[in-house]
Amino acid sequence: MSRWAWRLIVQRRPASVLTSLAAMATTATSPRPLVSPAARDRKFYTGMAIAMLFTALVGFSRTYFLGLISGHATTITGRVPNATVHLHALLFMSWLVFFIVQTNLVATHRVKVHRKLGYFGVALAAAMIVVGGRTAVEAARLGAVPPGAKPWNFIAIPLGDITTFALFFLGAVLWRNDKDKHKRLMILASTCLMAAALVRFPGVLALGALVSYGLMLVFPIAGAVYDRWSRGRVHPVYWWGLALLVLGVAARVALLGSPTWAHATQSLFG
Repeated sequence: MSRWAWRLIVQRRPASVLTSLAAMATTATSPRPLVSPAARDRKFYTGMAIAMLFTALVGFSRTYFLGLISGHATTITGRVPNATVHLHALLFMSWLVFFIVQTNLVATHRVKVHRKLGYFGVALAAAMIVVGGRTAVEAARLGAVPPGAKPWNFIAIPLGDITTFALFFLGAVLWRNDKDKHKRLMILASTCLMAAALVRFPGVLALGALVSYGLMLVFPIAGAVYDRWSRGRVHPVYWWGLALLVLGVAARVALLGSPTWAHATQSLFG
């Protein structure tokens, strides 16, 4: 027994001794502090951003990125990409890198820099919407669509992706001061860009474009599962977001077979 413990027993009353020894035992055996919910969130959302960038790199690597290196880049339809397609790809990848940077800034407690960089994000998102829309129109005019699809019907697919991206991003901007809503809306906005990458995964296009949308939903579902695990409930933003994504896909499917939609888009853009 140490000299300190012996002096404690001699100088104090038995009850006081027992209390002190119990406190010492509790301190010695108590576990390390658990990771805070905020720290878990930062790791999760940073991981989600990295997973989305990885998905895009894998999806576009076979035809586009590796083709750029070899000098033979093509689109999913086998066409040589024009300047608009290249700009669209640059903006698309810039967004995913920007998303990782923003989540990392929050994870490292540089919130002021995160907010200032948000203005660049607004400009980048606006450019993506404009260029993405132009890319979709040019593809329809050139007939650059998957085999069996009608160009002016198929335009519903890229325009639908752009529209849902714009809606979720607008929500993220409006609720930028509500961090819980903001970060989930950013996940949903970036999710809208994933179908184009996932449909390029080996074997997915052969199964049908709808499969890529089903795979796309893995990202917000992962967010909902994480909410349930970490908080005991799913944040309403995910429920509303998933509902909007599913309804959006249903609308695209309906427009793919609509002569009225094809006539309207061809009259407007053709």
